[in-house]
Amino acid sequence: MVIGFLNKSKPMSKRFFPTVPVLLFQLFLCTFYVTTVTFTVIQKRIIIMINTLSRDAQTDSDFDYWWEMEGSWVEEPNHRRGGISGVQRCRINGATYYIKKQTDHTCRSLRHPLGYATIARETHRLNVCHKLGISTPEVVFSQTRLHQGAIQAILATRELAGFSSVEAWQESVTDNFVRKETLDALSRKLGEILSRLHNSRWQHGCLYDKHIFFRHERKGSNEIEVALIDLEKCRRRLSINQASRHDIRQMRRHMPAMTERHWGIFNSTYRQFSYLSPNKGVPWLSKTDCN
Repeated sequence: MVIGFLNKSKPMSKRFFPTVPVLLFQLFLCTFYVTTVTFTVIQKRIIIMINTLSRDAQTDSDFDYWWEMEGSWVEEPNHRRGGISGVQRCRINGATYYIKKQTDHTCRSLRHPLGYATIARETHRLNVCHKLGISTPEVVFSQTRLHQGAIQAILATRELAGFSSVEAWQESVTDNFVRKETLDALSRKLGEILSRLHNSRWQHGCLYDKHIFFRHERKGSNEIEVALIDLEKCRRRLSINQASRHDIRQMRRHMPAMTERHWGIFNSTYRQFSYLSPNKGVPWLSKTDCN
């Protein structure tokens, strides 16, 4: 009876061992998992190494100081680029600072195919603008570290004291004469600094009225100082044309305070300082080509 039962049973190879295709598929899954985990670990190590090479000697205690700093959220933490990013406003010893905190928030480029922290990229762009003579928020602290398997990054900048965004200013000003004179001066200054940015093939990438700040250099003076913020999307293009076309088209859509008179002033100043060929058409400087 036992012999009969054994004779009716399935062969051992079919009952207990998977087929060759199944084995190969399982082997592929295991290899893929191990490769993915290994690549992620190596990627994070390389990202930290890249950012460490370019920063000053700053300790973990400095990082913890800024990371644990509490303030009001200017930009609530949001999930982007596979990570988390948010901005807080903090008061420290009577001064105001903006602290951007990110976790696993990375980007890639031809120079960094494995990726690097977007805060490191933004810090570099802030330094580029400073070298070009374009006002930006002062960088007080910028650092990246690997903490418990996550890439943490911080960028702390000092408040632009005395500056106001174009968006906030246009909502508060009521005197039409002041509005006209200020916008005239602002248009001239914008034409000057944007031509300087584009001449080096740098594109701001996010030229909204809330990202353009200005202040009068002296009380009662028509001289304007302009500063640019939010350089996270700033990148270098292959040509001046590409950088110019993108930024000016974008600014035309998002600067409702500027009338055609002001755009005329901007265009005149921009052409005066720009390296763009005067004999070549620049259609994006006209209102009919703002899309």
